Amino acid sequence: MNILGLFRRQIQVARVTGIPVRIDYRWFVVFALSAWVLAEIFSEGTTTITQYVRLGVFASWVAGVLTTFALFLSIFGHELSHALLARAEGIESDEIVLHPFGGLTRLRREPDNPRAEFRIAIAGPSASFMIGVLAFAGFYVAKLAGYDALGAALSIIGFWNFTIAASNLLPGYPLDGGRVLRAFLWKRTGQLDDATRVAGLGGQLIGGALVVFGGYFYLVLHDPFMGLWLALVGFFLFDAARSVTRRRKQPRTAGDAMTAAVAVEPDSTVGHFVDHVLTLHRQEAFAVAREGRLHGILTLRDLKALPRERWHQTRVREVMRPVSEELFVPPAAPLARAERLLNENGAGALAVVDERGLLVGLILRGRIKRRTNSK
Repeated sequence: MNILGLFRRQIQVARVTGIPVRIDYRWFVVFALSAWVLAEIFSEGTTTITQYVRLGVFASWVAGVLTTFALFLSIFGHELSHALLARAEGIESDEIVLHPFGGLTRLRREPDNPRAEFRIAIAGPSASFMIGVLAFAGFYVAKLAGYDALGAALSIIGFWNFTIAASNLLPGYPLDGGRVLRAFLWKRTGQLDDATRVAGLGGQLIGGALVVFGGYFYLVLHDPFMGLWLALVGFFLFDAARSVTRRRKQPRTAGDAMTAAVAVEPDSTVGHFVDHVLTLHRQEAFAVAREGRLHGILTLRDLKALPRERWHQTRVREVMRPVSEELFVPPAAPLARAERLLNENGAGALAVVDERGLLVGLILRGRIKRRTNSK
C-alpha cells in the first residue's frame, strides 16, 4: 500500500521567493473539519483555553476559520524556513506542498555535507518554536487588553506550533528530527547510506507506534476521530520512511556510480587515441592520467575543433581540459554533488580520485542518469 500515492493531486496557490506553493486537494477537507471543531470550541467554551469565551454562531465560525488559517500559515512558515536555509546552502526547492498531515518542502537535490543537512533540517522546528513564542507573547498582551477571543486563538496557535516543533524533532526520517539524526550519523561515520538507513528505520518505528496508539484510542478510549487520525499519520510516516530506505539502495555516492576509468596518456598523440582507444571505447569523455595521477579530462567535443591533419602531431595534453576542482571528486562524495559538477563543468564527465590522489573511476553524465533511474 503506497500511502504517498494518495497525495498526488494538487493545485498551485502562490509563488513565494520563486518557489511554487501547492495545496493537496484533500487539504480543504481537513481545513473545513478543523474550522468546524474550533468553531464549536469557541462557541461552547469547553476547553481551558476558551473557558472565558462564548461567541455566537457566526463569530465562532469566523474565529474557527481564521485560527485554522493561521495554523496552516504557521506550517507554511515552517516549510519556507527549510527552503530558505536550503537556498543559503546552494540548493533550490522545486515546491512547497501543504497536505492533510502538514507540509513538505521538495528540494532539488540532497545536501552536500552533514552541516548543511543539519542546518536545513533544524530550520523548520526552529521556525515553529519562534512562531509559538510570538503567539504566546501575543496571548498575554491580548489577555491584558481584555481580548479574550483573540487571546484564546493565539494560545491555540502557540500550543500547536510548540507541538509541531516537538513532534518534528522525533528521530525518524523523513521527520526533521530524523534528518538531524542522519546528519549526526553522517558526520560521525562518513557514510550517508548507513545514516539514512538508520534514520529511515527510526521513521518506520515511529510510524508503527502511531498506528498502535491510534488503535488504542479507537478501541480502548473510544475516540474514533483521534484514533483514525493517529493511524493515518502513522501509515503516512511509515510509508514515507520505507520509501526513503528503498531509494537508498540505488547509487548515492560517487563511488557507487563510477565506472572503471579508461585512462589516456597525456603525451600520446590525438591520432593514437582515435585509432587505438576511441575505436574500442565509444564514450564522450576520457580521463587523462599518468601512473594513476589525474592530469585532466579529454572530451570529444573539444577534439572536434582540432583539424584532422593535426591529429598525429598534437599531444592529448594540448587539447585536454587541465585538472581542476570541478573535474574530480572523492569516492565518498554524495551523488548529488557529483551530479551538480557534471552539469556545471561542461565536460560531461567527472573523475573519481581517492585519498592518495589516484584515479579510481570515472562518472559519465549519460550513464549516471541510467543508473540512478534504475529500480
